[in-house]
Amino acid sequence: MNLVIDTNVLVESISSGSPYHKIFRSIIDGTNNLIISNEILLEYFEIFERIYSEQTIREISIFFNYSPFILKNNPHYRFNLIKVDEEDNKFVDCAICGNCDLIVTSDHHFNVLKEIDFPKVSIITPGEFIRQFL
Repeated sequence: MNLVIDTNVLVESISSGSPYHKIFRSIIDGTNNLIISNEILLEYFEIFERIYSEQTIREISIFFNYSPFILKNNPHYRFNLIKVDEEDNKFVDCAICGNCDLIVTSDHHFNVLKEIDFPKVSIITPGEFIRQFL
């Protein structure tokens, strides 16, 4: 399954003690693919630098650069479907242009996508994703 994962969910899922770690583990083992754009990658690492050690960041960086289960997709079109927090649109645009199955997020700003018929973007909370797919 191809996923776009919101930053907060990804950050929380990296720790082996997290209830969401199964999500990150599913990317590591290839059960799921993580679709990212350069914008998303920059946001991920901006947050990583605030909370992880240099060694951990190096290890994550190596994983992101060499994993066959992390796929890059840089959208050339902006759909601007989220108006409340326009920064979240980078995840939506990547999901649409990357032909993703789901956006995994706990951010309520994405709920507006449930009301949009086209382009159809499916969202799921991390807990629901684990219960349904892992």
